[in-house]
Amino acid sequence: MKIRIPRQDLLDAVNKVKTVVSAKSALPILSHILLEAEGSSVRLAATDLKVSIECTVDCTVDEPGSLTVSSQRLASILSELPEREIVIELGENNVVGLESGPIQTKLFSMSPEEFPPIRTFEGVEPLVLEEKLLRKLFAKTSFAICTDQSRYNLTGLLFEISGGKLTVVATDGRRMSLCTERDGIPDGIDIKVIIPGKMVSELERLLGDEGEVRILIDETQAAFEFGSIRLVTALIEGNFPNYEMVIPKKHDKEAKVSTASFLEAVRRTRTMTNEKFNSVRFNLGDDVMVLRVVTPEVGEYKEDMPIAYKGSNIEIAFNPDFVLDVLRRMDAEEVSFVLKDAASPGLIKPFVEEEGTSYLNVIMPIRI
Repeated sequence: MKIRIPRQDLLDAVNKVKTVVSAKSALPILSHILLEAEGSSVRLAATDLKVSIECTVDCTVDEPGSLTVSSQRLASILSELPEREIVIELGENNVVGLESGPIQTKLFSMSPEEFPPIRTFEGVEPLVLEEKLLRKLFAKTSFAICTDQSRYNLTGLLFEISGGKLTVVATDGRRMSLCTERDGIPDGIDIKVIIPGKMVSELERLLGDEGEVRILIDETQAAFEFGSIRLVTALIEGNFPNYEMVIPKKHDKEAKVSTASFLEAVRRTRTMTNEKFNSVRFNLGDDVMVLRVVTPEVGEYKEDMPIAYKGSNIEIAFNPDFVLDVLRRMDAEEVSFVLKDAASPGLIKPFVEEEGTSYLNVIMPIRI
């Protein structure tokens, strides 16, 4: 194999795929990137056996073929080289030569035959959605994905299509974020899978605001294809909780609050908490909400902020980080803060929903 390619084009492709490479792996080949050259392009691939990324880049192919090279070493070398054409060639004994003008580097490598095959999904009918839509839905919910591996079925995002509606849901047992979209969702499709959190993070990083993404799903894996990129992941096995049961149904206390003012106030309260005492009390009365923090060995904080609320007084406590995570992702100028009592979960959602979209967040309270 021998190719010629601009340094920046190759570096950009390496940076896109190397994020899935594990720093420590029992299989040394998983620390490598696979390069396959044919026609007028080279395909780069990286995998940790659960998530795989492929990226195709135009180049001059002098000799088609394939090779592997250490992702960390290749990225480090390319980032230090001057901006000119790079020549990469596979020599004897899997030694990879890299040439940039007067600079010549040789890297010991491994046989490309050792690189794990990546699923192709031949014969699977793709679902086509806008990149911008998918990126928005993931960004609004992924923060609530569980990171506790002992709760494996919660370590991903529920991706469900039914009745012409796409629903994505994430929960870690203490909060739940749910977003639905009807615009641009085809009828007659029924899908219900759990996409791993690592895959969701990669998609958020790589999806853009233009173009479409082709989604291919079977019983155990899913692929996302857009632009020059293709991602493949194993799906999470198991049952996702019944999210409909988690959504509060009989909450009768609803306040309208400015999103920006709410966000700023909670950020200020956060400065007075610590890891051991990370709790803020919210007291709602007629057209006012009092935020209060009492932290031993730190001090106290109190702030009154105007809201639109008529009803009986209620005091409830939440982890301020959970509230901030929601407010930072709100596009609406005003939110509905919906409560029942101090022991029941609270609900935060846009006061006015976008047409075709529904977004809500459920947060469990902290005992006062």
